Parts: sequence; structure tokens; C-alpha cells
Amino acid sequence: MDKLDNIMVCMDLTEMDDFLISYASYLVEQTDAKKIYFLHLLQNYDLPAEILSEFPDLKRPISKVLQEELEENVAKNFSHQESIETEVVVEEGIKSDTLLQFTREHKINLTVFGKKVGYQGSGALPRRVMPLTPSSIILVSETVFPKIEKILVRIDFSKMSEIAMKTAIQLSEYTGAQLIALHAYRIPISHFPQYSHDDEKRLQQKMTKHSEKEYEKFMKKLKLDPKAIPCAFLYDRNYQEAQLLYHYGLKNHADLIMIGSKIKSELANVILDRTSEELAEVEKNIPVLIVKDRKQTLGFLEALFD
Repeated sequence: MDKLDNIMVCMDLTEMDDFLISYASYLVEQTDAKKIYFLHLLQNYDLPAEILSEFPDLKRPISKVLQEELEENVAKNFSHQESIETEVVVEEGIKSDTLLQFTREHKINLTVFGKKVGYQGSGALPRRVMPLTPSSIILVSETVFPKIEKILVRIDFSKMSEIAMKTAIQLSEYTGAQLIALHAYRIPISHFPQYSHDDEKRLQQKMTKHSEKEYEKFMKKLKLDPKAIPCAFLYDRNYQEAQLLYHYGLKNHADLIMIGSKIKSELANVILDRTSEELAEVEKNIPVLIVKDRKQTLGFLEALFD
């Protein structure tokens, strides 16, 4: 489990930047962050010399102009520059490649992305880099008030769920947040072609009891009291775990959904698991923290691209 002490905030020179700086201020207040980077990625634009000669102001590198603007914005809106090392960076190049390289070289363990609900923006960059970046990722919409008082943790009894729960506990110790958990189970109805509605209800009851026992074993392995962190067990009948998590989070006033996610290879693509990807969709208003195993992700990438 990585400490949340080396944070990177991805900025895009839109109205979203002010909100992300404000949310970053809150995160710094609530964690033991040692350094925070405010990063803007600039696509290379090479203008011909004859055009530059007609616009003297353009002779100054655009990266320098933008960096000064960002530094001014951070100085105005980030309230912890004296208590934490802060760096504003403008990098040029292919955005996804540059971001991944920066994350790896600077050992970032938490990346903050904006998830626009009302503001314009496609969210294409987070979707491209989420599977590949070794850092954990938090996606925050501009509609969210910066607070973490209740955290919903997705549990599937995997190693990544263990890491997510440990991270949630760490964040709870910082913030005082209440922890709740959710396990969504499925029933392979196709194996029971003659089943009735009553049969399905009986299977649900059995699966719930089985899941309760698995949760007790899961928590015992982590040396935690299962009663201290209540877990709901819901039937994922339509194979829509992300929707179950999101609506349960809304119903229970969660300020953050935390999910441990591992990457996998599918043909030529490297992807996150389906639930993580769907939780990261634009229309979700609750912030989502996708917890990564840094060593596992780096090892996977080295094996994949070696």
C-alpha cells in the first residue's frame, strides 16, 4: 500500500482548474502529502518562422507563458504553499505518453483528474492513461464539495480489495471518515434452466449468507472487525456492479467510492476491469478513487512491452 504523499493534479486551462486546485488543498489538509505537482500537458505546435515574425509576442515559448499563468492561479487558489513542496510543470509532447512518463519518473502515488459534468470536455485523457499509470487515481467532478466524511469501499475478496480496504482505513485515519462496504454477487442462472422466481430468491439468500461468511474471513485476514465496517451484500442480477455501487453510494451519502483495480490485457489493449471503467464515466457525481498496486502495474507493463 502506497502512502498518499506524492500527489499530481492534471490541469487543462479551463474553469475546472480552479476547482481542482481547491480540491487539492483539501487533500493536502487531510493527508501527509509531502509534495504536489500541478501539471499541464501541452501538445507540440511548431509554427513556421515567417508566421512567428509577424507576431512578436509568439516568439516567447508558449510553455513559459502558460506556466506563469498556472503559477499565478495556483498561488491565488492553493492555500498550502508554505507547508508543502509545490511545483507547477508544463510538459510538451504526446499527452498520454508524457503523463505516464512523468508519473513513473516522479513516483506519483495519487493522480487527480477532473471529471466534467457541466463543463465541456471529453475526458479522453484519463480514460487512455488510467489502465497504464502505476499511481492510484481520483476522479472528481466540479459539482462536488470537497469533503470526505463517508467512504464506500467495493469488496470482491481479492488482493486488490485488501489494498483498497487498507487505503480506505489510512484515509479514514486522516479524515475521520466513516467506512462502509459493498459486495455485489452474481448468480449463474444459466446453470439452472428450470429455475423459478422462488428458486432465485432461495439462491439469493444462500449467496448472501455465503458472502457474509467470506466477508468475515476477509476482515479476519486483515485483522479487522467486520462489525466495525458494515458491508451490504447486493444481488447483481443485471451484471451492472458499477451502477449498484454508485446508487448505493448516493443512497448512503458517500463522499468517495474506493475500488481496488487491476489491469489486464485484452488482445492489443491494456484495460482496467469493467467496474472501474464504468465508475469513471463522466456522469458520476461521487468522486471515485481507483486504487492501484504500483509494483504490480509496473511489473505488468515491463512484461507486456519488453
